[in-house]
Amino acid sequence: MAVHFLDTVLFQDSISTEGMRAIFDERTMLQRWLDVERAIAVAAGELGMIPKEAAKRIAGCADIDKIDLETVKAHGKITTHSLLGLLKEFRRAIDHDDARYVHWGATTQDIIDTGMFLMIRDAFDMIDGQLVGALKAGRPLLRDHRDTVMVGRTHGGHALPITFGLKAATWLDELTRQLERWRAARDRILVVNIIGAVGTFASWGSAGLDLQAKAAEILGLGVPASPWGGARDRTAEALSLCALTSGTAGRIAKEIYNLNKTEVRELEEPFAVGKVGSSTMPHKRNPVHTEWSIVLDRIIRANAGVALEAMGCENERDATHWKAEWIVVPETFSVLSGSLNHLTATLSGLKVNADRMLENTNMLNGLLLSERAMFALAEYLPLPEAHETVYQASIRSYDKGTPLIDELMAEKGVADVCDRSHIEEALDPSKYLGLSGEVADRIGARIDGLVA
Repeated sequence: MAVHFLDTVLFQDSISTEGMRAIFDERTMLQRWLDVERAIAVAAGELGMIPKEAAKRIAGCADIDKIDLETVKAHGKITTHSLLGLLKEFRRAIDHDDARYVHWGATTQDIIDTGMFLMIRDAFDMIDGQLVGALKAGRPLLRDHRDTVMVGRTHGGHALPITFGLKAATWLDELTRQLERWRAARDRILVVNIIGAVGTFASWGSAGLDLQAKAAEILGLGVPASPWGGARDRTAEALSLCALTSGTAGRIAKEIYNLNKTEVRELEEPFAVGKVGSSTMPHKRNPVHTEWSIVLDRIIRANAGVALEAMGCENERDATHWKAEWIVVPETFSVLSGSLNHLTATLSGLKVNADRMLENTNMLNGLLLSERAMFALAEYLPLPEAHETVYQASIRSYDKGTPLIDELMAEKGVADVCDRSHIEEALDPSKYLGLSGEVADRIGARIDGLVA
């Protein structure tokens, strides 16, 4: 039976995606190790370190389907070694004297690190595609709700009116920055780690750097400037990118979750007949997509901390830190993919209750426009005096539940210098939106350019 949610039939698709799980699947991992062994053999053959025929034979057998995984497992129980069981089975599958050239000059970490970064490369591609998908799903919100008036909130309370298009623009602009970060980090992170036991390339003689470069070319990864067996910043950066991206998904999810609450009801998660929120309360429509994004964000950010801790490797290599990556890398990418899947589903079918948004702008009887009322009065009074006047009127309006306009006009001297109609116009939320629409347009154009 499965222990981790990633492997459960019930929950695996709630917290991850099939595509990302396939990237980090155990068979895929072992195949990636064989891919690295094949690349080293081919490179060594081209450089004359081993016979070319041997390299060809090794390459032709580097197929996980030729490997008996139960035998690999049994070998590992005896040796407690991570790679030797696979190497033994690989040599058995070759079934030729040329098998002696397998793993020529390499060390275990060369294979496992480079294999891991082959998987991370595929994960980069998938995350890129998911971010593009989320941006495309959210893009119509900027157009359809460019001018949809709603409450802008600060410190948890009503502040000033904005448009929902502006709010969505801040979400999606943050997503574009995440996409740019992933793309900018590719060349820095996605490299091989084929360096030999302590990073001197001594086992390959003077052609060690050439072998590394040829193997990297075969694998489609970059070449590092120096050995990095003990320098774990690349993994830490990859998982930090996961945490940053998850932080954005979690922030958007949290906003939608809060605006989905019954008392607010400005946004609603996608709903279709057949979706059930509760086993005992038939009416419930629980925000399952946003809940999962919020939950998974905690896991991803915690795992990034583990990767940062793993940077404390000692000397040229140190498994007490390194092996932690084996656990958190597959889990983190898998659940990030799940979180982005939930985000895209949410944005694709998000219900925007424009009428409710407008209704909520009037919840405080005009107090939402206190700033504009102050500036309207400042046309006739010094700004500090206008601020104090609106402040006193606001206190009474808030405490008594009366309209701000009535309390303002009751302030001494206000009616003498300012018509009621002037203040009433100032309290219209649709006329105090600033450049909300222009910002939404600008971010929409930015998205169009980025995902084209």
